[in-house]
Amino acid sequence: MENKLEIKFKNQKQSFEVLENEIIVDLDTAKHKLKYNIPLEEIKTTQYINKTKEDSRSMLFYFSLFLNTTLILYLISDYFKFSPVLIQSILLSTLLTFVAIIKAFFDGHNEKHIDSSKLFYFIYTKKNALEIDKFIELVYKKQIEFFRRKYFLIDPILPYNVQYERYIWLYSNKYINENEYEVIKEDLDKYFSFNPTL
Repeated sequence: MENKLEIKFKNQKQSFEVLENEIIVDLDTAKHKLKYNIPLEEIKTTQYINKTKEDSRSMLFYFSLFLNTTLILYLISDYFKFSPVLIQSILLSTLLTFVAIIKAFFDGHNEKHIDSSKLFYFIYTKKNALEIDKFIELVYKKQIEFFRRKYFLIDPILPYNVQYERYIWLYSNKYINENEYEVIKEDLDKYFSFNPTL
């Protein structure tokens, strides 16, 4: 599976890349223009979806555009002496376009957030929901691999109880299964029984 995700929505862009032990996040949205890394160990499993409205500056821009377009159309129709029916149809189509823009403005879009040490969210629409959910699954899969590489080993330097607590933590968070837990625990017991000075 691809370890990159790029989201384009209106004039906003987000890109994410999962590396071995971190995620590179690049946000170019109405709210944030940031680029940073999030370590995989700092990403939590808590997720929530938040509904956001478009930027108020966009609304002012569209309203100004509507007024200017209406004024220009009126001046053109007055100069060329258009018939009243044609003027009404032009103004009605302009008004309907503006109403559609207003509706899109008030509908906004969803953002899917994941709790972490830094801002981690996706612009979440019906078109990209499946792609984002697959990417989030990949993030959690890479996180499990990271924790297994980091903690699922016998370290000759660390004391027995610290390592034992790590294995319990891995098992209780379902990063390892019961069989793996039993095997590593047994190996740890054997290692420390052969090295009583540790």
